[in-house]
Amino acid sequence: MNYELLLVGNPNVGKTSVFNRITRSSEHVGNWHGVTVQEKSKTVHYKDKALRITDLPGLYSLTAYSYEESLSVERIMNGGYSLIVNVCEVNNLLRNLYLTLQLLEAGKKVLLAVNMVDELKAKGLSIDCGKLAERLNLPVVATSAKYGKSAFEILAAADDYLTKNVVAVAPSYFSGLPIEKTEKIIAGYALKAGLPVLWSAIKVLEQDEKVIEKLMLPEHVMRTIEKNGNYHAAVVKARYDYIERILSGVIFSDASKKKKGKRARKAVGGKTNERSLFDRIALNKYTAIPVFVLIMMLIFIVTFGIVGKAASDFLSAASDNFLYLPITEKLSSLGAPSWIVGLIGDGIIKGMTGVLMFLPQITLLFFFLALLEDSGYIARVAFMTDGMFGKIGLSGKSVFTLLMGLGCSATAVLTSRGLEDEKMRKKTAILTPFMSCSARMPVYMTVCSAFFSSGNWIIVFALYILGAVIALSLAALFQRCIPCLKSGKPTFIMEMPPYRFPTAERICQILWNNVKVFIVKVGTTIFSLNVIVWLLSNFSLTDGFSGNSDSIMMTFSKFIAVIFRPLGFGNWEAVTALLSGLVAKEAVVSTIESLGGVGLLFTGEYANIDALAFMVYILLYVPCIATVAALVKEVGVKWTALGIALQLSVAYVSALAVRYIGILTINRPGIVLSAAAIIVICLISLTLILKSVHNDCRYCVTADCVKLCKKVNNKKTY
Repeated sequence: MNYELLLVGNPNVGKTSVFNRITRSSEHVGNWHGVTVQEKSKTVHYKDKALRITDLPGLYSLTAYSYEESLSVERIMNGGYSLIVNVCEVNNLLRNLYLTLQLLEAGKKVLLAVNMVDELKAKGLSIDCGKLAERLNLPVVATSAKYGKSAFEILAAADDYLTKNVVAVAPSYFSGLPIEKTEKIIAGYALKAGLPVLWSAIKVLEQDEKVIEKLMLPEHVMRTIEKNGNYHAAVVKARYDYIERILSGVIFSDASKKKKGKRARKAVGGKTNERSLFDRIALNKYTAIPVFVLIMMLIFIVTFGIVGKAASDFLSAASDNFLYLPITEKLSSLGAPSWIVGLIGDGIIKGMTGVLMFLPQITLLFFFLALLEDSGYIARVAFMTDGMFGKIGLSGKSVFTLLMGLGCSATAVLTSRGLEDEKMRKKTAILTPFMSCSARMPVYMTVCSAFFSSGNWIIVFALYILGAVIALSLAALFQRCIPCLKSGKPTFIMEMPPYRFPTAERICQILWNNVKVFIVKVGTTIFSLNVIVWLLSNFSLTDGFSGNSDSIMMTFSKFIAVIFRPLGFGNWEAVTALLSGLVAKEAVVSTIESLGGVGLLFTGEYANIDALAFMVYILLYVPCIATVAALVKEVGVKWTALGIALQLSVAYVSALAVRYIGILTINRPGIVLSAAAIIVICLISLTLILKSVHNDCRYCVTADCVKLCKKVNNKKTY
């Protein structure tokens, strides 16, 4: 028999971790809101049943406040599934069960999975799932999906519960509210709209605009309901009062582990104090950005400094000594044609190993990004930058998309759909490719190694910072100067997750997934492109094998090369590398290596400056095909075309500015230093002015509290 289970719950409760455990998948998880932006499904077999497991985007309640929440609400209310597995987090049951009550009010069949119980045990505490199940009248399973085995208890509980008929029971905690009266008024309209009557009545009392719109209530009915008053605050309070009652005594101290618990609580308490101290620095309006920059700088020192460079140099030497030289010498000794030796040696081996030698640095970068993601620090980055981003038409949610762009631009663009403001979503998606993805990193290191003998990490770090600065500057420009891209100020709802250190299994999974993608890309896309580019670059239509002389690629690239002469790399080899980068940015390195090395690209008096301008252009010009496809999917063809035009223009102007400022620095350093000092003073002054504007903020435990908090406190709500 076939069944479908929906995984439903608040953001950051471990739904996707449960999904990965049950289905043996490796979907991306993160310690923040909005990682899952579309439903993911996979079928597993349990006993005699085929269970389709569907992971929905996180939501705080059945009142949707964002795009991904609306997707989940529609899926939940439209039915067509067998059971809802409501995943909650043991440390935040008061907030998580708010959604559980709404699911029950809608008459849904629910199994409650309380996740992260390992964190409860570390404090010497236990949870009485039997007592909670009795009070809620539904099955409750304690799990710890982070570590594995207990997640499969969900399948056993679901298998047992699927065969039972569940009768929805009207909630008893709304006494004193005109629920029955409202039901009688809107019953016919709810049935016509295909919505549960009780749930619709509650939503009408809450003045849920989307539900009222679906009910299509006539004006005289609305006037009758409005006379009864606004019960939104009363409904919210009734739910939370009930949750507090049913949670009484559910979590208790484990007497058998009392001594251990004291030690654990002491240790946890110590960590909490340390974390609070760190947060006072990391979230301070004056020190937050410097701390973030310092952390990123340390990551770059390790990744691109001594550790990463030593590992890359070792792989490069190994490939030369054990692959390139032995194979090419053997082929030559066997009398193989020179074009065969060149294709295999330069086109394939040099091209592919030229990219693979940076695998250690890519691995290190993803390792540190994984630590930042899963530790809870990235969520704090969103919190501390929301105010600043709000001034330029973005929000704290945009931070997640932009930071994911450091890994893969295509994946990051897809996460922009979590932004409820359409204009903000378009801006964020278009600007994400300006963030330097990991695929560009081999290009930086190849060029830096050839033209900058020391301080490679400083140059690479500066390029990453430049991409972020340009993206944010363009966002500010759009907000102030382009009306069609001027976004509003949507509510930013965010929980502050506790700091958690990822497990070794989780780190290995992240590294393996990213390394596998990188190696597969090198073995397929890069390999194929290398062969094609080498053949086109070494064969002529008239003379056959020409060894780069009047080749097909040379003839074509020379027509375009004139455009790049002002930038310092107006030769056909550089143009060929740029064209191959449209398929995959790693291909730029493999193409350069297969055409004879990076030394051919930049010659002359200002070779170093030309090389720097080339890296700036690589940073900012059109992203790979996969990212372009993602942009088309998210913002449409028109906005994608405008984004590409913007990227080409910004890349050209920026590379041109870098080249001529660099030349001016060599010839007239005094002028450049004076201009730089003026710019720095202006930036510091502007920063101090912006920092002086400080908005009070408060935490909100659920999306349904947003309107209430704003009305009562008139404060920014998180």
